[in-house]
Formats: sequence, C-alpha cells, structure tokens
Amino acid sequence: MDSQNRSWHSRAAEKRESILNSIPGRWIITGMIPSVQEQPDVTRPFIRHFLSSLEIEITETDAVGIVAKTSIGDWSAVEVTEAFCHRASVAHQLVWIYAEETLFRNTKCLHEAFFDAALSDAKLLDDHLATFETPLGPLHVLPVSLKDQFHIKSVDTTMGYVGWINTFQGNKDDARKGTLESELVRELRALGAILYCKTSVPHTLMSGETSNNIIGYTYNPKNRNLTAGGSSGGEGALIGLKGSPGGFGSEIGGSIRILAAFNGLYRLRPSAGRIPYEGTANSMDRQCSLLSVLGPLATTARSVRLLFGSVLSQEPWLHDPLIVELPWR
Repeated sequence: MDSQNRSWHSRAAEKRESILNSIPGRWIITGMIPSVQEQPDVTRPFIRHFLSSLEIEITETDAVGIVAKTSIGDWSAVEVTEAFCHRASVAHQLVWIYAEETLFRNTKCLHEAFFDAALSDAKLLDDHLATFETPLGPLHVLPVSLKDQFHIKSVDTTMGYVGWINTFQGNKDDARKGTLESELVRELRALGAILYCKTSVPHTLMSGETSNNIIGYTYNPKNRNLTAGGSSGGEGALIGLKGSPGGFGSEIGGSIRILAAFNGLYRLRPSAGRIPYEGTANSMDRQCSLLSVLGPLATTARSVRLLFGSVLSQEPWLHDPLIVELPWR
C-alpha cells in the first residue's frame, strides 16, 4: 500500500520509532527512569548520571566557552559533537510520562537526529584546524540545534504534520525534498557550527505549548508535570537539559519568549528583517500582516550575543532580500 494512503496513526508511529532508532544503541537508556511523581526534575544533577565526566564538562560549558576551547584545539570537534549528541539522546528519552502503568515514549523533544552526519562534519573541522591552524569561523565546532522549521539536506522537515513525513512540505514529488537547505542553515555551516538535531514543535506552530500527532507532548524537564512552552518547545526542553548550548526558534507573538521563560533560558526576539527567513518552512506562507521572525536561544546571555552577531557577520542581506542591511552594533 502506498505510504500516503496508510493510516496516519501508523505513519506517525513509524516516524516516532525512526527517531528513537536514530539514537545509537549504546545511548539507549535500558534501566527504569523514575516516574514523574518520584522525579519531576530531570535536569542536572539527574541527567548527569548518564554521562561521563568529560561529557558533563563539555555540555555544561556555554557557547562562548566551547568556541574558546575548540578554536585552539583544547577540545576536538569529534569529542564535543559526540558529547552533545549523547546528551541530546538522553534528553530525548527523559521527557516522558507514565500512564496506566505503561511507558509512553512519545513525549519527546527531538523531531530529527542526524548524528552520523554531524560527526562527519566534525572530522572535517578537526582536519581544517590541523591543516590551517585557524578556526573556520566564530562558531567553530559549536553544536547548534534548530526548531524543526529549517530545511537541512537529507533530513526530513515535518513541523509536526503527519502529512509532511517524507515529503517537501506535504508534496512528495517536489524536487527540493532532501536537497534544499534554509539560508540560516547555510550561514551556520559557513560560520563553523555543527548541526546535529531538530526539535519539536506544535503542528501549525501557533501555540504556547508543544504537542503534535507524531511525537505527542513535550514536557518541561524542570518539572515534567508542566509544559515546556511553545511553539519552539523542543528547543526549550533540549537547551534546558543542556543537550544543546544554543539554537534557533521562530516567533510571532511569544514562541521564543514563552519557552525561554519556562525553561530558564536567554533569548532574543529580534525585529523582522534581521535574521534570514529565506528557505524556512512555515504554516502560513505569504502571510505578511504579522511577520514571523527567527531568533537565538542559549544558556547564557553572552551566548545569545555570539549567535546573533555571528549570523549578521555573514551579511545575510546579500542572500535574503527581506533582510535589512544593518550589521551587528
């Protein structure tokens, strides 16, 4: 039977399982995780139980500190990337609930995990530093997570829609499927960032909490009885668990600010025309009455400044006609 004609329930379950299967077997949590009542808070120190001492040191360093280490080779690109891939994998498995004595693994923060591709990119960055003795850019070897609104080569973009699975924004015959990369993705790569995962959103994006028919509900890792916020809720949960040092979400009326407040993060909701939106998926294409904008989130204020200033250093107005020619000041 054609995959497009199968029950949406079965297609969602298959996609949900594929996300879990993208996590290496050695990072799958095999023991029983305490219930929400026993352990509502799964941030540190709880998540540290699953990590090595070096992984804890790396993942609990902010973006500015990471770049300072990787730019001079104190930490290799591979070990930094692997540490965040591992912590993101653990984070994805911790945000769940018990219901009727059955463990439901559908309340996650990741939509896509492409760790093998990230590690391949990391090896290239290690080679670059060894050959040229200089970092690739101001985000050299910084792992960056992205809300599942950005197109990345060979990676699905569903935005929580079952109908978008294995398509290009719902069109299975579109030649851009698996080939197009959003302008912000191109710029992050040029800056030396490592892309390794995309995070959960509510379908339509227009919600202050995060739930969709693929992975279910994304809970707050600080208190799993509460929401992680929305619409960039997966970013909030993942960065709140330090499974990412920083990432990008989108906002019209609160989708970055809400989850930053709920998860204790720093964020910037810039004006329209600052960060390139070119090639980014949306539920309301060509709606221009209230413009959606992209903005950074991170664990520290200086990390937000690093992400924002670095993107502007790429002169995005040369690649997206809607961007204002205004450098970082």
